[in-house]
Amino acid sequence: MKVHHATYYKQTKNFVLYSLLLACFFTPISIVSQVITEGVTNATEVIDTSVKNPLDQKTVEQLEITYPRFKAPVYNSGKESYSIKEVPSPRGKGIIGYVSDPYDYIDASSEIQINRLLFELEQKSSVEVAVVVVPSIGKEIPKQFAVDLFELWGIGKADTDNGLLILTVMDQRRTEFEVGYGLEPILTDAVCYRIGVNEIVPNFKNGNYGEGLVNSVVRIREFLDNPQVIQEVYGTSIVHQKDDHYQWYHYLLFGYAFVCILFFVWYYGVIFQTQVSKDDFYDKYNRLDEFKLGCLIYLFPIPILFISKLVKKRLQEYRTAPRYSKVNGELLHLKNEWTENEFLEAAQILEENLKSTRYDVWVTEDQSDILILEYEGINSRKYSDCTKCGYKTYGKKSSKLLKAATYASAGERVDFYECRNCNYQDEKKVVLAKKVRQTSSSSGSSSSFSSSSSFGGGSSGGGGSGVSW
Repeated sequence: MKVHHATYYKQTKNFVLYSLLLACFFTPISIVSQVITEGVTNATEVIDTSVKNPLDQKTVEQLEITYPRFKAPVYNSGKESYSIKEVPSPRGKGIIGYVSDPYDYIDASSEIQINRLLFELEQKSSVEVAVVVVPSIGKEIPKQFAVDLFELWGIGKADTDNGLLILTVMDQRRTEFEVGYGLEPILTDAVCYRIGVNEIVPNFKNGNYGEGLVNSVVRIREFLDNPQVIQEVYGTSIVHQKDDHYQWYHYLLFGYAFVCILFFVWYYGVIFQTQVSKDDFYDKYNRLDEFKLGCLIYLFPIPILFISKLVKKRLQEYRTAPRYSKVNGELLHLKNEWTENEFLEAAQILEENLKSTRYDVWVTEDQSDILILEYEGINSRKYSDCTKCGYKTYGKKSSKLLKAATYASAGERVDFYECRNCNYQDEKKVVLAKKVRQTSSSSGSSSSFSSSSSFGGGSSGGGGSGVSW
């Protein structure tokens, strides 16, 4: 049977206001010197490479491309190992390109070819790609190094996260493909791995680093040249250079400190009020679990780190605290994940396997009373309660593009849903917004270099793959 969450008590405003006054009086305002940058499902579907719908050849021939003058960053050829912040970025003031290769492992002609291929790709689809080859990263793990470098540079447009980083670490003989959220459905883990095995591994073993990377870029373009794919990943955000206005500096810092105090007082007030309330442990758990900290821990680490640890401690206490039967008053014992299944229905076990819901089973010694408590699973957002069977096993199965959006009309997509328990199926149509033309200050050609002196602020999706050669 399903166990429904209890209703929660309203927050006491007077307590929070009183705590705020105390915090403002006793807590010194901290001056924060730097802004913390914000910190994932891997797609497993393999795209069939036999289905390719590149842009109409006539349209491509009519497209006049004026290449910018590519200029690489200044390299320190004597440096043997690089940290995240030391890797030269191919974007910056007076720097235009897509390749960072301090030791010139890539020959000049191949580097020009890579820059031109990726420039054309960005003009057509707005996808941003960076190719990095470094001699060493010390004892760092290439995958994590790629994720951190991706986030530091912000590869891809901010509104679609359509970035890709190809990182090669020479001394570890490892190449990583790090993919942004927007490209994960197209450049899946399997696709990236296949490109690495077919193009990177054989060429790099023979020392043909430039050829291997050129071939990889060509294969990537084959996946992204499909007009329907371009429509899905095209970014429309405009990135402007940020100028430092030092006259606002102190106001921003004091404002940040004040917000930190507000967050601390609010969350601590909720934790304290929950602790002293007369609710049972299950209600206390759900009441406290409602307040998700999310990315606040990265934006406001000073107060939220402390609050996060305190919340985790209290949640664990509420979940494992001793419970007594309301039927006969006997002590209830918590079953482990193996022995609890005999008390759960098949659908509830399925929910646990899907990680949409977690169950705790409490049983008296003589099994005269059984208490089943329901908690939110880590995949709870992927599934919803089925309208037929009522269990949280209903989720999205696949999607199909019916009509691509154009500049003149909206597009249409259909999403297919299925219940994993009762096999109930349904579908929903989704309207895709019309494409928006980008304004361009250049009148000399039909294609302008849309990238500014930095990448577009995209985020890594954690997807992609790597190969060792």
